[in-house]
Amino acid sequence: MKMIRMAVLVAAASVAVTKAKEFARDNPQQASRTLDQVESFVAGKAGPKYADKVGKGGATLRSSLGLPAAGSGGAAEPPPASAPGAPTGFDPSI
Repeated sequence: MKMIRMAVLVAAASVAVTKAKEFARDNPQQASRTLDQVESFVAGKAGPKYADKVGKGGATLRSSLGLPAAGSGGAAEPPPASAPGAPTGFDPSI
């Protein structure tokens, strides 16, 4: 019974990883933002003592999902063009 349970857990984990990779490939900006939020949350809970470990874990996860390193801006969209006659500093995406 334990072997069957373990096989089911491994299969479920495999499917979850595949789905996460597909999502990251289809939505790189959203995936990157979400990872940034998760890293901030975990770093806040873990404290400065483990900040380097949280950073390494985030970098490894980004690499395995095919996302650029945090802060590299490699997959970021160009800033939206402001509308003609719009006030300076106006962001139409808001």
